[in-house]
Amino acid sequence: MSNLISIIIPTYNAAGSIRLLVEQLEKELVGYQVRIILIDDASLDNTRDIILALAKDFPNIDSCFVPKNKGQQAALLTGLKRISEPCDYVITMDDDLQNPVDVIPKLIEKIESGYDLVYAVPAVEANSRKPAPSAFRRLGSRFRDLLFDSFTNKPPGIKVSAFRIMTYALAMKIAKSEKKYFYLSAEAFRYPIRAANVPYGYVARLCGRSSYHIGKLLLVYWKLFITYKLNLV
Repeated sequence: MSNLISIIIPTYNAAGSIRLLVEQLEKELVGYQVRIILIDDASLDNTRDIILALAKDFPNIDSCFVPKNKGQQAALLTGLKRISEPCDYVITMDDDLQNPVDVIPKLIEKIESGYDLVYAVPAVEANSRKPAPSAFRRLGSRFRDLLFDSFTNKPPGIKVSAFRIMTYALAMKIAKSEKKYFYLSAEAFRYPIRAANVPYGYVARLCGRSSYHIGKLLLVYWKLFITYKLNLV
């Protein structure tokens, strides 16, 4: 387990979760060389102070504080551009503990079998006692997948999510994007790549609440459509 892995985590008002997430990563990935890149997207709580404290506790943390909130996708691009030296794989994940860290070894195992990009996607098994995603979340994911099917080279049947692993080579191609509106998965599927999914049991949010609402999601998808389908921006 000598893989060098960069993990990019955009944070926004994550004071209740980010320390626990970092501690979980350090414990779960003890057999790997890990760099954690925290991109704070102008949080309004004390996330910044917690990140600064974490950087003192864990020397493998790189932090960046964006002065103006620009959204998750822009934060991901900032994170990609902060990868200062080659690594084997790049992982992106959310800051809210809904992306289980024990899924990461499964992502690594999958991508090592010959893929360029692997998404971890929540799946509720029959008779499972785990909570199911809300109807709004399921509808949003379904609409996003249909949108991608209509104008990207996404392989049929592949579901996209914010929890993913990619090769360093693909990450560096994506990092060169000059789009005014950047969307990581749309950039990834501009290239001929092999993609796969790894399912995991859905995990409910433990603290805080999502910053996405129906209006914001529709705006995201509209920008995605005009940028990557119509090439207007």
